[in-house]
Amino acid sequence: MNYFFTISIFVMTALTEVFGARISVDSLDDFNEAIAKSGNTIRLMPGEYDLKDFSGRKRVIDFSGSDNKIDLRGVYVNATVGLVNYSYVTITGDNNSILGGEIEDTYSNGMQRVEDFSVYNKDKRNQAYGLRGAAVISILGQHNTVKSLKLTVRGSWPYGYGSFYGIGAHNTFGLNKRCGIVIKELGNTLDDVEVQMRAFGHGIYMQGDADKTVIKNCLVEGRLRKTAELYEEVDPEDLPMRTNYYFPNQRDYKMSSSGKYPIPKDKVHALSEDGIRMYDIRGSVTVENCTVKKMRGGIRLYLGGPATVKDCTVYYCEYTGYNLPKGGKLTESEGDFNFGPLSDYRMRRSSTKAEFTILRSPHAIGDHNLMDIQGNNHRITLKRKPGDLDKKEERAIHVTGNDSTIINKTEYGIVLAEGTKGNKVTSYGPVTDHGDNEVEKGGR
Repeated sequence: MNYFFTISIFVMTALTEVFGARISVDSLDDFNEAIAKSGNTIRLMPGEYDLKDFSGRKRVIDFSGSDNKIDLRGVYVNATVGLVNYSYVTITGDNNSILGGEIEDTYSNGMQRVEDFSVYNKDKRNQAYGLRGAAVISILGQHNTVKSLKLTVRGSWPYGYGSFYGIGAHNTFGLNKRCGIVIKELGNTLDDVEVQMRAFGHGIYMQGDADKTVIKNCLVEGRLRKTAELYEEVDPEDLPMRTNYYFPNQRDYKMSSSGKYPIPKDKVHALSEDGIRMYDIRGSVTVENCTVKKMRGGIRLYLGGPATVKDCTVYYCEYTGYNLPKGGKLTESEGDFNFGPLSDYRMRRSSTKAEFTILRSPHAIGDHNLMDIQGNNHRITLKRKPGDLDKKEERAIHVTGNDSTIINKTEYGIVLAEGTKGNKVTSYGPVTDHGDNEVEKGGR
């Protein structure tokens, strides 16, 4: 009898090693222990959890194992702002599949939406408390997939002023930012992930070795504020008051005689940074069927290697909807120009292929162009959604680069800057050529 019992244990152990175990847990401590192992199917039972539930001082959910299938459907994790000052969800293992779940930063006083920015920014311990620039979720392993997750990000200092007082080392008052998700390794995928940004920082961004990243079916949404509201902050400790209602580091507004930048009263600014951003990646990134709205920038990939954007929508962003790296490709994507240009080509990135659909922008304010085409050798097609044109719309597509082919199937105008040459433009809308380019009238 003992012989057969021993054989049974041996067989069960062998099967577990080959096919993995099924593990169900109902506490964060047990969950961390389970996801540190590899090759298993792991279920955190549905319910509400809190980072405070951890028995130790280190409050990090660390997916350090590999080859796991992890089910978080019906799971809600609360993280009180001020409890930790580092990334509290890390994926350091490889080849994991993580499904479902909701993670939310919450304020200890129960507030969900900041209305009084003066009061908020004075409370650096319980409200305006960031992660020192880190992201809530850090993906540091390879070939992981995160699917159907919702993340709500709160807590940063300052909050309410966007990029006006600086974004990095060159800032006016100091920063304690908090971002959503950062990807730093090879072959990771975000699928059907929603990021609600209510802090100053990026929604989703990539750095380092994040080659072959795929971001698809995702939503990143921020919040906007009228710049005129900043004049309502009259406490001596309020940041606008401390700078006498000037933006010392803001380059996007006209300089006053004092050498500073006055706060405009007729603009709208985003309270977070960019929706989907790429930094200094040599490899490729694919962004497909994603939506970004109310962020500083939409899908901004110009600081990286090859990038492909398809079936995306960007609207109500402050700086620019899209930009691409050298050789980037964009197809079947759309955006507006309400608060910033539909697209630009920062650092004169060249040789892109892009097909944009222009969305009506009846609330357009500011003096930006509809679109800025810098760089050379692009092939760009412009369409628009059916319907009436924007009334009294005088914004145009401005071209400052050379040797591009531009097919404009819309009534919007194109302006070719002085000194431009070699561009071939076919346009249904009017074209003003201040350079030496080839222009012909074209139909839709």
